Amino acid sequence: MSPFLFSADHANSDLGVRFRSSITVAEALTMSISEVFAEYAEARKAGDRVWMAAVLDYAAGLDPELVDELTGFDRYPAAA
Repeated sequence: MSPFLFSADHANSDLGVRFRSSITVAEALTMSISEVFAEYAEARKAGDRVWMAAVLDYAAGLDPELVDELTGFDRYPAAA
């Protein structure tokens, strides 16, 4: 997922060029928090416990508290 809204429009802009020249491969491959939540929700919906565990392992590497947030994200009315 691109960090830019309408990133295709910014691909050739000065901002896009500066961003691409300063980002590392590791940063480009790191999922955003919203992507981690989406991935976990999809794994839960599919009932795939192996996939869920893989997402939780990845999340733990980003922020150990994120694991608790992922496992309880659908217990709140706002998530319904």
